[in-house]
Amino acid sequence: MSKTDSEQSGLSPDSGNGNNIPHIPVISRKRSVSAIWLLPLIALAISGWMAWQDWANRGSLISISFMTADGIDVGKTRIRVRSVDVGKVESVSLMDGDQGVIVYARIEPEAAELLHEDTRFWVVRPRIGASGISGLNTLLSGAYIEMKPGNLGQGLDEYTGLEEPPVNSVLEPGLRVRLFSNEAHSLNVGDQVLFRGFPVGQIEWIQFEPESVEAIYGVFIRRPYDQLVTSDSRFWNVSGVHFNLSAEGVNIQTGSLDTMISGGITFDTLDPDKEGKGKIAENGDRFRLHPDFKSVRERPYNYSMEYLLLFEQSVRGLVKGAPVEFRGVRIGTVDRILFQLAEDEKQGDPRVPVVIKLEPGRLGMPDDEASLPHVRRQLVYWISRGLRASLKQASLITGSLYVDMDLYPDAPVATVVQSKGYNIIPSVSGGFAQIETKLLSVLTKIEQLQIEPLLSQAGQTLTQAERAMTQARQTLVTGEQAISQLNETLAKFDKLADNPDTQALPAEIKNLLQELRLTVRGLSPDSRLYTEVNRTMHTLQQTMLKLQPVLETLNKKSNALVFEAPKGPDIIPGGQP
Repeated sequence: MSKTDSEQSGLSPDSGNGNNIPHIPVISRKRSVSAIWLLPLIALAISGWMAWQDWANRGSLISISFMTADGIDVGKTRIRVRSVDVGKVESVSLMDGDQGVIVYARIEPEAAELLHEDTRFWVVRPRIGASGISGLNTLLSGAYIEMKPGNLGQGLDEYTGLEEPPVNSVLEPGLRVRLFSNEAHSLNVGDQVLFRGFPVGQIEWIQFEPESVEAIYGVFIRRPYDQLVTSDSRFWNVSGVHFNLSAEGVNIQTGSLDTMISGGITFDTLDPDKEGKGKIAENGDRFRLHPDFKSVRERPYNYSMEYLLLFEQSVRGLVKGAPVEFRGVRIGTVDRILFQLAEDEKQGDPRVPVVIKLEPGRLGMPDDEASLPHVRRQLVYWISRGLRASLKQASLITGSLYVDMDLYPDAPVATVVQSKGYNIIPSVSGGFAQIETKLLSVLTKIEQLQIEPLLSQAGQTLTQAERAMTQARQTLVTGEQAISQLNETLAKFDKLADNPDTQALPAEIKNLLQELRLTVRGLSPDSRLYTEVNRTMHTLQQTMLKLQPVLETLNKKSNALVFEAPKGPDIIPGGQP
């Protein structure tokens, strides 16, 4: 009998031994979990682990905005860096207001560290442009989104994609600078950048900034040519053909064949013969883009200071771009000509404001911002020493003017003052205006003199002199006639004395004739009286000859007795008459 049977019969297992001890059976039921339930638990744990792994490895979800979703397929279009897949497009939706599309893409965790604030995205598709044909490999594989890894700031969730891909590889080493201009040029993305005729880079992008009203050109210079760009470099447009016909002849300037057809930019140092080179340019530096090489020669410097000049005279003939010179050496340029009233509207200021730019590079200083404070201090010193600005005639034919700087030691002491944000350099009247002022001053002084009494007295003196000269001439003629008659009389007396008839006269008459003869001989040319009279007449004749030039001068210029007459050449003793 089994244990169970004995327990059911109510007998103790020891009953066979003769001990009839009654036993009360206890019935209990044990419960246990079946091992089959472990399989769902394990499957649930594996599913959770896989879900967590999938969530942890799904990467970062970002949004990229484009103008159009042309070539982008959900679930197919990949995101690549150097032809390596780093993500995939998950969805595409329209932006609010139909301003473009938003592409949602998942970036793999391994590439999440490449996301920064300056990371850029663009769609690679077949394109034909000035830089050539690109993206032909996408004809079979389809378009994809290229990502340029950044290195500034943290990663973002939203990015704005580029509508045009960079002309050069974003990973190619080189220099990227910005050129700005106040006017448009015939340039396009992909146009070449030249250095003395050799292609060294390209234009990567072009944009217009409405706030500053400037066109900005992003330029890439390949390595090792990036070392050629320094602070002394100047950029100018060489698109097409520049033809100039002047008195110097015909001048034709062209770039390469590519720049003649499509356009381009060239650059060179400001002064190739300058000792030492400027500071090598860095990424992001700004340079001015000049329209041509002539503009580079006229405005070769980037840094300048603005000053205000106030002129009381007319500025007709002064134009924008006119030179500012110091004793013939150009130190700046006229920037603009304004017209405004004084700050006190009740008292109108008739002076014409002219804004000029002084360039430290023209003063022999480095063309950088550090030179500006030094020039300001020098100007304050020289203005205290009498430095003044004036307008002077540049050409009598065209009537053009320029601004001249010079030292006027007699000028009143002045200092640099400010008006409406400008430092004012004192000015003086110059050129014809200064001559006119001096002439008016002289005329004013002459007008204040008592000229009329002097002229009246001079006229009377001249009349008396002419009357005296007339009387002298009459006296001289009368004297000559008297001498002639006296000589005739003496000749007759001599003839009469020699006559025999006369000798036969009575002795008394003879004596009388002899006495008369002696008297008449006293008036002969050999006598003292005749000599004195002749000398007096000769002296009077010389006096008349000396007065002759004076009379001629008075006839030509009646005021010669008041104002000095022009002097003749000096008489050289012993020289030829």
